[in-house]
Parts: sequence; structure tokens; C-alpha cells
Amino acid sequence: MKAIGVRSLLILSIILTMVSAFITYLNVQQKKEAIALVIHNYKVIQASTRLLSLLKDVEIGHRGYLITADKSFLQPYEEALLDIHYDMDTLTLLVKNNQRQLEILQKRLIPLVDEKMADLEESLIILKTYGQDSASHFNGMKIAKAKMDSIHFWTTNFIQHEQELLKERSEALESQYFLNDVIRFSSFTLIGIISFAALITIANKENDNKRLLVELQQFNQQLEFKVKDRTRRLEEANKDLLRLNDEKNHFLGITTHDLKAPLAGISGLLELMKLEKTSLSGKHLEYIQLMEATCQDMLRLISDLLDLSRIEHGTTTVIIQEVPVSKIIGQLEDHFRSWASRKNIHLTFVNKVAKDIIITDHDIAVRILDNLISNAIKFSPKGKEVLVSLMDEDARLRIDISDQGPGIRLEDRDKLFQKFQKLSARPTDGESSSGLGLSIVKDLVDFLKGSIEVKSEMGKGTTFIIRLPNSL
Repeated sequence: MKAIGVRSLLILSIILTMVSAFITYLNVQQKKEAIALVIHNYKVIQASTRLLSLLKDVEIGHRGYLITADKSFLQPYEEALLDIHYDMDTLTLLVKNNQRQLEILQKRLIPLVDEKMADLEESLIILKTYGQDSASHFNGMKIAKAKMDSIHFWTTNFIQHEQELLKERSEALESQYFLNDVIRFSSFTLIGIISFAALITIANKENDNKRLLVELQQFNQQLEFKVKDRTRRLEEANKDLLRLNDEKNHFLGITTHDLKAPLAGISGLLELMKLEKTSLSGKHLEYIQLMEATCQDMLRLISDLLDLSRIEHGTTTVIIQEVPVSKIIGQLEDHFRSWASRKNIHLTFVNKVAKDIIITDHDIAVRILDNLISNAIKFSPKGKEVLVSLMDEDARLRIDISDQGPGIRLEDRDKLFQKFQKLSARPTDGESSSGLGLSIVKDLVDFLKGSIEVKSEMGKGTTFIIRLPNSL
């Protein structure tokens, strides 16, 4: 808010400065016009006064010549005659915009001056023709004196009017000066007040900023202390979590190893019991198959846990070597034959690899295919087909595992390769699902520097596409 106030004050100060400058400019122009009018009045008064003076000079020179017959008196008379006409023209130009003065000049003064000049010329002619007495008598007639008095009256009236105009315009000019001074003083006073208010606001803002800076520094110190305390607690908690994770992994490692041997023994015993199936009833054989399936699920879970433990500890070893494709296919067919047969699922392997040899890690490749084929069988309804295709693709090995299950929903695909994530689709024959298989597959594919993608259509099935390097 204070920043807005300072900005407003500065803007107001700028506006006042511009308004003051504009008013000053107008006043200057008005003063120029007033001064020009005052000068004009002075010129009119000067020309009028000079005209009256010239008329007096003409009359004095003319009278002196009549009395003394001395031609030296005619020189100022003749010079004045020329200047009178010039002054009359000058006055006419000066007052052409003043109707009152122009009428006095054209209707009064000029005719009277012309008549006076004509009378003076006529008296000179009488002097030459009839002598001095006749000329003096003509010049001394009342009418001649009346004309001169009229000239003097109208010239004085003319000058007085100009003096009145001069006084009015001088007063107007003084008013302009006074108004200009008042405007300037007021503008600068307002600008000064506003600037002072802006300075006070800025000073207050600086004080507020200093106070806020101190508070911010104190808050930062408190926050830094809290962050250090939280960091210490998090580090302690992290150490506890790492310790617990190590204990968990150690426990899983021991547990899975300890469980694997008994389960292998149970599976062996079940195989022996199946060899004596002639002495067993159908119900007993069904029980044996259920136990065998349960053992396989447990062995698969143990294998997943062992893989997860090795991946998390970074102990997974990769041995790249030449591996026959037919060998891998044979292992997987033997492993899944019984399960696929129980669900009446047709498991098909298609080997399109040119030389039947791939260059990869045998155990990791088998674990990848084992998990994906297991999922395909697990989520396929009875009587469907699971197709596993192996082929060459630009110096890489491509493996497609396709099923005819329910498909994977779009919202499930983001969590498809995350640990312990169970999707909305459920196994079709009551099989168990740990949510680890696809996460392990993704990690194992990454170990082999390969890639995995999934294509799925609801109601039609899913295809997982694996691409692995196929060279040393």
C-alpha cells in the first residue's frame, strides 16, 4: 500500500509540474501579447505627441516668417510639413484595428490638419500678393485659431484615449505577472509538499523494510534451526530405516533359503507319489496336484523375494554368453506344461531366431520369461492360448509374450511395474499374486540394458514386448 502511495504522490507531482509548465507557457504567451499591446500604445502616443509638436513647429515657423519676413523661419515649417504627412500615415497604420481612434483620425484630425495646412499655404500666397498686413490679418482670424484649437483638442483626446488603454493594459500586464507568480509559487509549494510527503513515505517504507529484514533474519535463523533439527531427526530415522531394511533383507534371505529346501523336498515327494498313481484314487491325485501347484506358487514367491533382495543389494551378477534358444524354450515348456495343462491353456513357443543362438545372461533371461509366462497363464481363462515368440530385430532379440486374458485397464498401466502393486484384473483360477513379478522383470530387463513395453486391449488380451541386446 505504501509503495502505491509513493507512486501516487510522484505521479501527482509530475502532473502538477506539467500543469504548472502549461499554465506558465500560456501566461508567457499572454504577457507577450500584453507587452506588444503596451508597446503599441506607446508608439501611438509617441506618434500623436510628435504630430502635435510638428503642428506647433509649423505654426511657429509660419508666424515667424509672417512677422519678420525672414526665410530662415520657413525651413522648420517646410521640414515639419513633410514629417506631418508621414506621421499621419504612421498613425493610420497603428490604429487601423481601433475603430474609435481610426474614426477620430480619419474624420477629425486628418481633415483639420489638411485644412490647417491649406490655410497656412493660402496665408503665404496672400503675403506674396497683398503684403504682410493682409497675411497677418488672415492668419489671425478666429476661424484659423479655432481650427488649431480643434486640432489640439482632438489630438489631446486621441492621446488621452491611448493613455487610458495603456493604463488598462499595463494593469492587465501587472495582473498577468502577479497571477504567474502566484501560480508558480503555488505549484512549487504543492510540489514541495508532495515531494516532502513522498520522502517521508519512502523513509517510513525503508524503516518498515529494515524491520521486516530483521524479522526475516530472525525467522530464517529459527527456520534454519528447525531444518537442522528435522534433518538430524530424518538422518536418525533414515539410519533406523536402513538398519531395519538390512534386517528385513537378512531375514528374507535366511527365510527364503530355509524355505526353499523343504519345498523342494515336498515337490520331490509329490513327484514320487504321482509315480504310484495306480494305487491312488482320483481324489488323492487331485490333492497331489493342488499341493504341487501350491508348492510351485511358494517356490515362485521365494524366487521373487530372492531376486528382489539381490536387486536391492546390487548383488545381481550379469554373465553375458552364448545361449541356445531351444534350451531356454525346453526349460520353460517343462516348467509350465503341467500348470498350462491343468487350465487347458495351449502354451505355444515360436522360435524365429536365425542361428538359434542369443548372446545374453541365461538365468536372467529365464527369470524374465518365467515371470511373464506365469502372469500370462495366471490371468488367462481356461481354454485360451499363450503365445511366446522369439525373433531377431536389428541386431537385437525381441520376445513377445501374448495372452487372451481380460487386458489391462488404462488407469492400471502407470503402476504396472511398481513393487507390491496389484491390478484390478484377478487371476482366473484362484492363483496367488504377490505384486512383485513385473517390478522384478523391469529391473532385470534394465540389468540387461534392454527395454519393455506393453500393448493391451480390454477383452482381447495383452502383449509384453521385450527387446534385449544380442551381441557381446
